[in-house]
Amino acid sequence: MVQVSKTQKNSTSDIANYASYLKENGYSYIPAEFYQKKTTDDEVRELQLTYDALKADPKGGGRYRAHSRYILAPDSDTLELDPDNGYFQSKEYNYDDGGIVRKFDKISDEFLQHPVTQQMIHSNVEMARQTNFVDWGKEVIVGLHQVRYQVTPDAPSYSSPIWLHRDDEPLVFVHLFQLSEDAIGGDNLIAPSVKQIDKVLRLTDPLETLALGQKVFHAVTPVGTANADGAHRDILLVTFSNR
Repeated sequence: MVQVSKTQKNSTSDIANYASYLKENGYSYIPAEFYQKKTTDDEVRELQLTYDALKADPKGGGRYRAHSRYILAPDSDTLELDPDNGYFQSKEYNYDDGGIVRKFDKISDEFLQHPVTQQMIHSNVEMARQTNFVDWGKEVIVGLHQVRYQVTPDAPSYSSPIWLHRDDEPLVFVHLFQLSEDAIGGDNLIAPSVKQIDKVLRLTDPLETLALGQKVFHAVTPVGTANADGAHRDILLVTFSNR
């Protein structure tokens, strides 16, 4: 159980500005400084190290991941950790791996309960409340997906689905935790339709974030490297949806 603490939230005006832009444009870029206000480099490094323990996605793609989710009851500020860890996407939104319930390892308590993670979730909840992309009069699922894209020169890594799409969830926060200097790709694409790309954004700094609604299509380009020792891109997805 996690109580959403009012004292841990970031600037109310910043949250309102990002939420307003998100509602109007379907996406919002949030600089790393927004989440770094109440953390240190050492704390971020603690979380970065947890990505080394992630297990391979059974569907391949050079992805390593873990998944957990919280349940937020109507008119409540208390996030309850859901013991059910199944993850489902419809074929409509994930034409590669949708239509089945997927099982991943749960995210470690070390990562979930870390002050940085909790501060990020709390800020995201407040921003999500201001968008009204989900029905807060009903139960809200807050999903967390810890993902590493691990690559070598002969084995790139890619997202699923691999090209422009919308997510099942009405709101998704993409938080970058680490991007190797030698990584190629991993750029976020934002598009009003599958035939037109309006924005290409590259997240490079730890905690740099992109929030996405269903007004736009989006994708992330495959990750590669020319470094024989390999490279990786580590992210945390925080999703909001109704059950």
